Amino acid sequence: MRKYLLGSMPGLDNLLIIAEAANVTLDWLAAGKGPMRPGATLSFMVSGGTPEGFVSVPKIDIRPSAGAGSLDLYEESEPDIFAFREEWLRRIGVTPKSARLMVAKGDSMRETINDGDLMIVDVSIREFIDEAIYVLVYGGLVRLKRLQMLRSGLLLLKSDNPLYQTEEVPLAEQPELIIGGRVRWAGGAI
Repeated sequence: MRKYLLGSMPGLDNLLIIAEAANVTLDWLAAGKGPMRPGATLSFMVSGGTPEGFVSVPKIDIRPSAGAGSLDLYEESEPDIFAFREEWLRRIGVTPKSARLMVAKGDSMRETINDGDLMIVDVSIREFIDEAIYVLVYGGLVRLKRLQMLRSGLLLLKSDNPLYQTEEVPLAEQPELIIGGRVRWAGGAI
């Protein structure tokens, strides 16, 4: 704790623990942005307010790495809030209060998710459910990987880019892997 008070930045796994213990949002703790408390809403004006049928989705300033893994906090002039149709979010399987935007970094998930793509992540999913792409913390690094569980209990971290090898997470190491959410949508430049 003393290191953090002196200006050192904790890893995402510790940020998640601190945020949960203090009942504050990860966005607020890591970057001082967004609502301080979970469930609080931000108010903002878009030509007189949020259009009917739309909901605001906050962007988390953490770039999960689609590669070897990194924690990349960044500052850009992008808006912190985006508006999406509530009905569309529900159709892709995300409740609006659990939706967060993140930007992918790296090429291990190419062609599914490319470097710089914007992703909608369902942060209510904090454990492996089925084979899908998840934002996770493993070995102190924020990563973006497709997870697959074998019948033996071995968890595989897979990349969609064939240039990257599949990593194995043995049963004994799985408690060290923290799932931060499941990617439900990604989009970017073509």
